[in-house]
Amino acid sequence: MEEDGVQEMRDMSPEEEDLIRRLHRLLGDRWEIIAGRLPNRTAKEVEKYWKMKEIEKFKTNKIYKPICNRLSPSFKFSEDNKKQEL
Repeated sequence: MEEDGVQEMRDMSPEEEDLIRRLHRLLGDRWEIIAGRLPNRTAKEVEKYWKMKEIEKFKTNKIYKPICNRLSPSFKFSEDNKKQEL
C-alpha cells in the first residue's frame, strides 16, 4: 500500500524514536538530514511519524481553559485607567 508516495509506515524502534527527538531538537524540521541518519527511512516517513507523535501528544496533554476570565471587582472601565498606563 502506498499513501502519498510513502510506503506503509513501519514501526520505529526506541533508538530511532530517541534519535529523531534529539535531531529534531537540534535541527528543527529538516527531515532530509534527520532521515539521512536513519538507515532505510525516508524524509517523508520520518516527518509523518513526527507529526503523528505530535498529534498524540497534543491529545493526551490537552488543557481546557475557561472561555473568559473574570475581571477583579476593583477594575473599572474608564478613561482614567488609560491615562495612568501612558
